[in-house]
Amino acid sequence: MAEKERLEQLEPLVADIALKQDRMLGQIGMIVDQVSLHTVRLDDLTRRVTSTEKKIDSLANGLANVTTDLNETRQEMRQRFEQVEQHFDKVDLRFDKLETRLEKIEQTQQLVLMLLKEHLK
Repeated sequence: MAEKERLEQLEPLVADIALKQDRMLGQIGMIVDQVSLHTVRLDDLTRRVTSTEKKIDSLANGLANVTTDLNETRQEMRQRFEQVEQHFDKVDLRFDKLETRLEKIEQTQQLVLMLLKEHLK
């Protein structure tokens, strides 16, 4: 075969390979574009997840603080209720003493009335 004939046989094959190579490069470009788009989306999602994690940490810390404050408040309330109970106990004692004194006064009043009645007779 002559060189010209071989060249004519190879030309369509080279053209076909070049065409396929162009298509493949175009498809590779599209794949690169998709990967870049997904990379951007992944970066955005990573930022969102990081932000959400920070918010969750902040909420967890806040909840821990609220729990601590609530426990402290409960303890303070228990102490105050104990103080109130002690105060009521003291008040009850004073009322008991007053009732006793009032009974004694009433008894004395009864005696004074009896004596007055006897003296006036």
